Amino acid sequence: MCAIEQLREHLAALDASISEQESVLHGLQKQRTDVLAALDLVVYPVLTLPPEITAEIFLWCIDTGKRVASSEAPLLLTQICRDWRSLAIATPALWDTIPEIEFGSTLGAPQPEMVIDTWFQRAGTRPLTLVIRYSELDDPTLLESVLHPHAPRLQDLNLMCDLQALVDFTTIPSFPILRKLVLSSMDDVEDVDDEDAQIELFRVDGTPLPSDFHLEHILPSMVVIPWAQLTKLTLAIIPHQECLDILRLVPALRDFARKHSAELAEGLSPDESMVTHPTITSLTILDPEWDGSILPCLILPQLESFKLGSRFTMYQTYSDAYVFPFLSKIAGTLRTFTVGLSPSVPLSWLDALSHLTTLELAHPMGLPFQSHVIRALDRRMYPEFLPKLRAFVFIDCPSDAVNEDLLGALDSRLAGPTDSESTCARLESFRLVWPKYPQAGQLPLVNVPALRALAQRGLRIHVGTKDQNSFY
Repeated sequence: MCAIEQLREHLAALDASISEQESVLHGLQKQRTDVLAALDLVVYPVLTLPPEITAEIFLWCIDTGKRVASSEAPLLLTQICRDWRSLAIATPALWDTIPEIEFGSTLGAPQPEMVIDTWFQRAGTRPLTLVIRYSELDDPTLLESVLHPHAPRLQDLNLMCDLQALVDFTTIPSFPILRKLVLSSMDDVEDVDDEDAQIELFRVDGTPLPSDFHLEHILPSMVVIPWAQLTKLTLAIIPHQECLDILRLVPALRDFARKHSAELAEGLSPDESMVTHPTITSLTILDPEWDGSILPCLILPQLESFKLGSRFTMYQTYSDAYVFPFLSKIAGTLRTFTVGLSPSVPLSWLDALSHLTTLELAHPMGLPFQSHVIRALDRRMYPEFLPKLRAFVFIDCPSDAVNEDLLGALDSRLAGPTDSESTCARLESFRLVWPKYPQAGQLPLVNVPALRALAQRGLRIHVGTKDQNSFY
């Protein structure tokens, strides 16, 4: 066979192979087309749920502690598929809150005022919550232009900004449904141009005004507001004397919180600064060393709930000097005591609280619970300790805190009182609230059989997040 014939045979073989491969490729392409057609007919199970159920699930995806971002719900829900986008946009409850939006933070990002308008348009007629953070705005009227269109529907408003911007703010005629107002300054009073400047966000001529007011790093004396109308007040980074002065102007106040004092109030005379407030029923002191210095100056004859922060490791002596005498004064009316364990709660603080019905122990910074508090709750060993206790709560606590000491204490308080214990109450509920951001391995270790046994004896048990009980 000559070379030419060999080449022709080889060429024919290649042509045959190409035809065969083309046939195979055609078959694969047909199969691919058939598979795509089949996929188009598939309905994912999650898409078969009734829209109202899916919308309810969407609401549980919202984390109110996050800033506005495309990677967070509800914006994230609009990026999954057409059906979810349509449903999310048509669900007003997803859009009634902007947890935090920052002005001038990112070049090229959508203008915050446009985001706010679009967001709240989707909220329908629902009351609105808005948190704005900004500083050094070139246009002092921008804040007003953003708030004015939504003022009739704003229910909660939180402004974190330069103090001068609040001073320059022109009064908006009305916030008719505003119930909570938070004003936070990013700078000092000295940075304001006019030392006599005042902050007046809205008119006070008979219009309903917020009953819940938070001030941070802003002197109350600078704010024009009908103080007599307030029922809830939080003051943060405010001088001691300013706090006392403003308490005299809020006769209807029921809930007062002091956080991050501006100074240690050494040298102030309690006799000269004493404030008696007959309507306050709830008090929060975040830091006993700094904020607790106000306690000797307060007489609260109707106080029912006292929440005490947990950072008192270094200044235990000062805390005892403030806290213990105050607890002795309010022991007759106090019903709920929330206190951090850092490193422990002195039993002397609790001994006098014979009328306490709810004890809440916070567990910050991963410190272990001190067994002496739990042992004291064991009625078999200490029958007269907190005799009226009906509810016991662990807050921000891993599940491994349910140990033998705790189980024994809970068990002892479920027994019916004897004749000698006729004044003792039976424990009705136990709550263990997990940390919001648990460390690895902390969840969900729970001594379930032992807790079930207590539940069968009538104890209401909650183990899980603040809003969801995972105990079964």
